[in-house]
Amino acid sequence: MLILTRFVKEYEPVRLAEEGRKMGYEVDLVKYGQISLGVSGGKVEIDLRKKRRLDDYEVVVMRASSKKGSSMVGTKTAVLEMLKRDGRAKVLNGESFEKFPLMGKLEQGLVLAKYGVSTVDFVSFGSKSGWEDFEKEPWFNFPMVVKGRFGSHGRAVKLVRDWDGFEEVMKGYKTGEVLVQPKLKIKQWYRCIVVGGKYLGEMRHRQKSKYEGEEGKLVKLSEKKMRRLRELCLKACELFAIDYAGLDVAWDEEKQDWIVLEINRTAQFKYFEKRTGVNVAAEMIKVVAK
Repeated sequence: MLILTRFVKEYEPVRLAEEGRKMGYEVDLVKYGQISLGVSGGKVEIDLRKKRRLDDYEVVVMRASSKKGSSMVGTKTAVLEMLKRDGRAKVLNGESFEKFPLMGKLEQGLVLAKYGVSTVDFVSFGSKSGWEDFEKEPWFNFPMVVKGRFGSHGRAVKLVRDWDGFEEVMKGYKTGEVLVQPKLKIKQWYRCIVVGGKYLGEMRHRQKSKYEGEEGKLVKLSEKKMRRLRELCLKACELFAIDYAGLDVAWDEEKQDWIVLEINRTAQFKYFEKRTGVNVAAEMIKVVAK
C-alpha cells in the first residue's frame, strides 16, 4: 500500500499505515515533494525514492497535495494518470480525482446547485470589471463573507460589514480566486464523514463568533432533520464520485434547512475518530481493499 502525503508524521497517514498493516499490507509513506517525474528514452519515469515503483502497489491513498500556498496537484494528477494506465492499483477517490482534479468551493457550489443539493449562494469574478459591476449592483446585503476558492481551517475566510472593509479584503486576492457569499444565520454546523457510500456519523460545532454565529443554546435536531442531513451528504458524495470525504454542513436558522458548505476529499479525521470512536482509517482502506 502506498500513502502519498504532505507530511508522513501527520495523524491521518500514520493511522492509515497502522490499519493497512493490520490488514496485511506492506505500507510505504511518501511525500509528494519526494517524487520526481520525467521522460527518459520515450518512457515515463516516476521516482518515489528508495527504488520504489508505482507498479509495486495494489492500493494507493492520496492525501492533500497542497500546503501554505504551494501545490503539488500537478504531481498528484500525473501519478494518478500513470496508475490509471497501469490499471493494477486501486486508488481511494481515484475516479473523483480524475473527474475533478481541482474541486474548490466554486466547482462544488456549481455542481451541487445544478443537481438540487442545497448549498451557499455565491458570486465569483473573472476580471476587475466584475468587481466594479458587483459594487454598483451587489447580489447580497452586508454583512458578506469573502473566501478563497481553495483553503482550509477558515484561513481564507473573512467577514466584511461595509464597502471599505470589502475593498480592503479584496486587495489580498487575485481575480478568479475568491467567492463572495451572504452571511448565513448559522448557530451550529456539522462535520460529517462518508466512506464508500456509507454515512459514518457527524460532529456538531458552534459557529465561531468571528463569523457572527447566531446566539442561543445548541439544540438536538429531530431524527427527521438528521436523516435529511445524511441523505444530503450521501448525494453530494455520489455527485462527485467520492469514496471518502469530510463534509461541512450547516443548519440555516433562517431557511430552517441544511446547507452544504464544503466537501473535502482529503479531510482530516483525527478528532472525529477520537470523539466518535469510529475507525475511519480502517473504513477507508476497506473501500480499496475489496
